[in-house]
Amino acid sequence: MTAFYDWIATPFGWILGVLYTLTDNYLLSLLIITVFVRLILVPSAVTQQKNSAKQMRLQAKVNKIKAKYAGVQGREAQQKIQEETQELYRREGFNASQMGCLPMALNLIVMMGLYGAIYSPLSKVLRLGDTVMEELKNVYAAAMNVDMSKQGTRYELNLLHEFANISDKFNPEIVTETIRDKITDLTDGLTIFGIDLTQIPKDDIKKLIVIPILAGVSALLTSLFMYLKQRKQNPEMAKNPATGCMTFMSPVISVVFAFTLPAGIGCYWIISNILSFIQTLALSAALKPDKIIALQMIDETVERRSREESIKKRVALMAANAEKQNNE
Repeated sequence: MTAFYDWIATPFGWILGVLYTLTDNYLLSLLIITVFVRLILVPSAVTQQKNSAKQMRLQAKVNKIKAKYAGVQGREAQQKIQEETQELYRREGFNASQMGCLPMALNLIVMMGLYGAIYSPLSKVLRLGDTVMEELKNVYAAAMNVDMSKQGTRYELNLLHEFANISDKFNPEIVTETIRDKITDLTDGLTIFGIDLTQIPKDDIKKLIVIPILAGVSALLTSLFMYLKQRKQNPEMAKNPATGCMTFMSPVISVVFAFTLPAGIGCYWIISNILSFIQTLALSAALKPDKIIALQMIDETVERRSREESIKKRVALMAANAEKQNNE
């Protein structure tokens, strides 16, 4: 395992280990981690919802800018449209970057951490010491006659799968009965509904194909809902070919991830997609664009009047000072 994966896997392995100790259920531990991640992303989702409503309100003004250059061809016209659109966004305080990649970025970080933790269940989840790990590694290499240099990141998983066959070969003073029980329990816990969470679907398509399918379908729920919502609220943006591409990009990415990574990560991705869909439905009901736009317009009106009052006070103060100087 690279130093980066080892570094990022350590905290996730510790968290997963604590949750597994408390729940005695590997899948439930993944569910708890996923719920926690989605809760962290709620503020970002609310910001995106409000930003999306503001973008929808500004679209009419953007369309006017485009209409002004409708008969003009060439790169200069496109540059003018872009400049005036950016100026409009600046005046209105709209930042397109706030639509954000935070959810995807955080999900990728969690996936990389879980990837490292799942591939290192003995050292990261059970947190067995260096002495125990060295004993396990040496006995496994000798008993199975394997070249450890070719095992790569999967050696702990391979050792785990063969543990029952070689458990009597370890030094009992190092690999104690308590440690043996922990390893055995972990082996049982990594199999849910007959699915080994450490296996990669592409290596056992017949048995694990359901994981990437569910990952793709669960991601498609949110993507289609947002696409249909955008078509209803903002038909002009929905006509953009890029919008349709983005609709299916998330499901495709979900399938690729779930197909090429351990089933445990696929389960995390499925749970995350389902929770994301529920969150999207809830926010769409609680933060309807019409209400958000109305509140934004009220806030802008209050802010504008406040600026106008401030200007009036400054003008009045300047006039009073000027009159005072004249009288003197």
